[in-house]
Amino acid sequence: MMPLKRIVSVRQKIQLSLQRLWVSPRQRLAIGAVGVIFVAGAGWAAFQSNSPAVPEMASMLPQGALLTIEAKDFAGLLKRWSESPQKAAWLKSDNYSVFSNSRLFGRLGSAQDEFAQTAGLPPDMNFLNEVAGTRSIFAWYDIGNLEFLYITRMPSGAMEKTRLMQTRGKFSRRQAGGQTFYVKTGGQETDPQGNSVQGQARTVAFATVGDWLVLGTREDLVAGALTLMGKARTAETASDSVVGEPWFADARAAAPQEPGDLRMTLNLEKIVPSPYFRHYWVQQNITEMKQYRSAVSDLYAGTGDFREERVLLAKSTSEDAGGNPDLKALTALLPAHAGVWRAVSSPGVDAALASVDEKLLQRRTGVYQDMRIAPQGDVSVPTAGSTGDLETRIDAEDPTRISAYADPLAALRQTLADSSVEAMMTVSRTGEATDGIWIPFQSAVVLSSTQEWNARAIEDALRAAMQARLTAGGLGVEWKTVQSAQGSYEEMGSARPLAVAVRGRLCLLADDPALMQEMLEHASRQPNTASGKALSQATVLAGFDLRPERGSFARWSALVDRGSAGAGPQAADGAGGTHTPAFFSENMRGLGDVFSALDGERFAESRNGPLTRQTVTYLWQH
Repeated sequence: MMPLKRIVSVRQKIQLSLQRLWVSPRQRLAIGAVGVIFVAGAGWAAFQSNSPAVPEMASMLPQGALLTIEAKDFAGLLKRWSESPQKAAWLKSDNYSVFSNSRLFGRLGSAQDEFAQTAGLPPDMNFLNEVAGTRSIFAWYDIGNLEFLYITRMPSGAMEKTRLMQTRGKFSRRQAGGQTFYVKTGGQETDPQGNSVQGQARTVAFATVGDWLVLGTREDLVAGALTLMGKARTAETASDSVVGEPWFADARAAAPQEPGDLRMTLNLEKIVPSPYFRHYWVQQNITEMKQYRSAVSDLYAGTGDFREERVLLAKSTSEDAGGNPDLKALTALLPAHAGVWRAVSSPGVDAALASVDEKLLQRRTGVYQDMRIAPQGDVSVPTAGSTGDLETRIDAEDPTRISAYADPLAALRQTLADSSVEAMMTVSRTGEATDGIWIPFQSAVVLSSTQEWNARAIEDALRAAMQARLTAGGLGVEWKTVQSAQGSYEEMGSARPLAVAVRGRLCLLADDPALMQEMLEHASRQPNTASGKALSQATVLAGFDLRPERGSFARWSALVDRGSAGAGPQAADGAGGTHTPAFFSENMRGLGDVFSALDGERFAESRNGPLTRQTVTYLWQH
């Protein structure tokens, strides 16, 4: 399901969650603060009551929600985050400094100001602590307009002490489901001259029913919740609430029986087409996400690790045929320091070829375009031709489209197709900077086939690919045999090393001798690695080891930002001499330092018909 870039760099993932959480150094929260604090957990879990007399919380929500988030103990989770060293460190970090000047930060700040104007009190951390109960549920109904409904359970005596309840005399009274609720809609802001200023009229509505507090930003949502709460738990009740919607019911049926500390259920058919999803979704795999109609994700927050269990429901009901190759046989070859790695079943010829080319063969650099600079306009007058061009065919093939060279990867493509690749693992890590300056990047690709590899064919194909890109005479692309304690392998070139080793149904490729020898040592201890008989349900296994890569990233990012100094505002001072942190060495590195206690991440995916199950484990230092 997820490519390596979506194993989700932990830095990106946590950054996105935090950017939706804290909106000022003084701990102000946006209008959606009640729900956003849930999202900051980066995973989600379910509530199931031990008492049959208490209705399921989702049955209190009117239909039409885009997503719901439930917590067993919202107040406890909030307290855990507020007292964590990560929160204190992030508020002082360069990453937060950059976020506090972002457009998203400004929009959230404006929204919370509008909420405060209507409610008469700011939605800050004090407010959030006041309305945070134990069993809680939150639902987004409109992300762009920040329309939500929040229901939490807390002692009635504690509710009466909240500032929200103490200001109810300033609200209008309404009735729904036999209960009284309070509602107030603010007007547009005006400047001292009486002119309207930019802003949105916000609605704040709330009610208390026994030990339940209901808070929303739409009058009809609060009224609908009170009506549902007043009904008995019947089939009719479920049909009137979000529980009766197919996307929600099917996702809950596929979810784990034992919920975690948080659970999020998403209506992907409505969320994915949203412009907000396309703009803010870190992974940017919009096309792939379109195949799913709903999803549910649980977070189990332990002391030594956080485990996230996801279930995604595809729109198609086609069944998978048979099992998958045993990916654990490939992961058994991983070196002690693996960096970022990913093993996938049935990669296909194109994916295998692209991985080998990207990791080991290609010499081109990445393409960068500065989006802050507008392109130059073409004001030239196009040439319409002349009488001398009458004999030139206008429908002929453009000669510039004809390549002067054959495809250098044609032989390698054919070899991979003939070998029937059934699984692949890629490994990327950094090495020691021996000269104190350059950070070596080391890569490896392991290919598992349904049959034994033809060593000569793969060597010839790799040689042809290297020769077309390095030399016209074949110099420096000869294979030589290297004998090591872990066994022999073939090595090519000194300027750009490439090593290949064939072990039955396994083909190991690496651009670093030490990395190749480590994998060969592990291969020698796994006699059944190349059997190709074991089957499993896993389609993807992946991981990211953050601790050994943190130092290399710090050195590399400092060199990158130093090289681009003066090229843009990231390296320059802002207005009034305020320093804008450089993106890699200060912004992203600062975020990594905030979560310095995070050791790494593990990812596993399996598919069973229309269900895709994923497990993400975040490992913390003990």
